Amino acid sequence: MRFLYCTLSASGGAEPLIIAPDLARLESPVPCPLLFEYNKAMNDEDIQSWLAQRLPPALSASPPQVRRYADELVIMLQIAPPSDPGETAALISRLREESRVVRIQIAAEIERAQNISVAWGMRVGDAETLFTSRTAPVMTRLARAERDVLDTLVAAGVAETRSSALAYTVRTFAAEHGDWLAEVRQAIAEVDRVRARLRTRPRKGIPNVNE
Repeated sequence: MRFLYCTLSASGGAEPLIIAPDLARLESPVPCPLLFEYNKAMNDEDIQSWLAQRLPPALSASPPQVRRYADELVIMLQIAPPSDPGETAALISRLREESRVVRIQIAAEIERAQNISVAWGMRVGDAETLFTSRTAPVMTRLARAERDVLDTLVAAGVAETRSSALAYTVRTFAAEHGDWLAEVRQAIAEVDRVRARLRTRPRKGIPNVNE
């Protein structure tokens, strides 16, 4: 497997590199465009299209899924399933290691250009694996009955602290209501697409009454 990616030199020029199958040996540079027009906002479809053109075939059986959050951009790579379904986990593990360098490079360019943290994952058929993603504190106020639930989980040894117990309940809800959450996310994404199409651009100058 070979990966093509670009880096930016100190002068701002593109420095294309080919990564060999062992991700260690560099070969002769080949032409490669700059990754981003800096300071230009890109929506999810723009990033998805950009990634689809640059990711190697092994990492893009179909266009990557882009999930945007307030503090993070999650890119879920779509991988062709192996002939033996039992090899799915091994395939994800292998591609994760082989693509580490190119993913780090692409993430760095996106973060620098779009000022947002990037996390990666892979999806093979129905199996989905999210790689290391940033954690963030979430503050909330709970009533006595709600705190009792967390304390019960701690007392039962399910969690060590109230914080970890709360995280456990969130993960449990996501697992139990995954289909509903996916439907809600799809509806929200459709609303965002409609808003993007209907968004008007500010007009320069005063409208001409004769138009």
